[in-house]
Amino acid sequence: MSIKDRLTKFTKRFKLDSHHAIERFGLFFGVLSLAGLLVLTTSGASAFVAGRAQLADTALWTPSFTTSKTQLKGNVDGVYTNQPKNKTLVMMHFDDRAKISYNASDYQAFLLGSNEQLKSEKLATPGVSGSFYVFGSTGYVGVLLEAKQPFEQQVLNLTLRAKAELTFSQQQATGASTEDVVGDASFAKFDQWRVFINPGATGTKPLATLDAGNFDPARAFYEIALKNKENAARTALDTKLAEMRTNLTQISSYTDDLATTKVDGLFLHPPTVPTTVAGDEISGHSAAETTDKTSTLTLNAKSVVRGGFNFDWRSGNVYDGYLDGIVPKGKSYIEFLQAKAAETQGTDASASNGISDIQWTLSNGKSLTQDYRTSDVTMRPLTTAMNNLSQAYQDYSTNKAQYQGTLLLELLKLDVDLKDVRSNSTTNTGEGFLTIYR
Repeated sequence: MSIKDRLTKFTKRFKLDSHHAIERFGLFFGVLSLAGLLVLTTSGASAFVAGRAQLADTALWTPSFTTSKTQLKGNVDGVYTNQPKNKTLVMMHFDDRAKISYNASDYQAFLLGSNEQLKSEKLATPGVSGSFYVFGSTGYVGVLLEAKQPFEQQVLNLTLRAKAELTFSQQQATGASTEDVVGDASFAKFDQWRVFINPGATGTKPLATLDAGNFDPARAFYEIALKNKENAARTALDTKLAEMRTNLTQISSYTDDLATTKVDGLFLHPPTVPTTVAGDEISGHSAAETTDKTSTLTLNAKSVVRGGFNFDWRSGNVYDGYLDGIVPKGKSYIEFLQAKAAETQGTDASASNGISDIQWTLSNGKSLTQDYRTSDVTMRPLTTAMNNLSQAYQDYSTNKAQYQGTLLLELLKLDVDLKDVRSNSTTNTGEGFLTIYR
């Protein structure tokens, strides 16, 4: 059989000749349809798996909010849970703390379930109860949700309502609502905001105080709102101590230079050390100098700058408090801080450190600054030595003022905030606080 005959037989057998064009089209169309179906099915399965993975990982779906009528802006600090995951705290704070009510009874909450597209559905976790906390006048508020079992993997629609409107915006006059995106007319009638959370997600943050028997607002506020600020303040204090130690080394070196720097036999006598510097020492090691990367630098100061403080911050912490240990007996911490602030009013820091009053006396009894012109090139080596030491004094004095007067005060401000929370926090645990839609 010739090659041509074989080809003709093959085309007829597999219906590749011109008489079977319709059959071939149907076959190819069926193959393509089946392939497309497989692609769509695979894509749909991948999207479903990706959606479930996002649901399992994502604890917070709305990191910020704006109230519907008064237009107050705020942020959600996080979704915190205990170890069994049957308690969750949603911590939030307002940008303007002065425009919210500090009374927890002025707030209500509404809870219902949602899917990954944030569409409403039945709440999957049974037996949920809730309470509301206002953390003093700090601008922080929190919703504590508790369930009889661990929270299910589900997005929760948590709507908060402020019954007391302490500020006015154009929204109140028009009745419009920028948050009314799901057709909920209540956002135009009431001042509300909404957050979407998933307490059952792996992305929740652990909070030890939720594992305790009774919820401690002060402890929660410290761990969530203050701890990072405290760590930043302590890092800044450590950095400043290292800088001040360098300043003291410079002062020692430049003081030694006075005896060896001479012009035609003349040299500068070491001046009287300014009171802001005299007797100060910095002991210990920086974090970089220790194997455990823990700093032990300590300022042993003989004087305190105006408005400044001098206390052992390293062995204490904000939660245990610093003010109670440094405020004199018979005086409130408010009076103490006000008195410190008054010390700096109407004073010139550069004049009060005494550096501008230093007498630069030469070995011949004359004054380098008063008896010789600063432009005299013959005296330049002595002038340079004087300027080096004077600048080192000034740098140390400036850094000491920042350390004692600014950085230590930052720790005390955190202490004040925590005292506010301990004294003025309010709680709404009434049955009328949380309404659950099932």
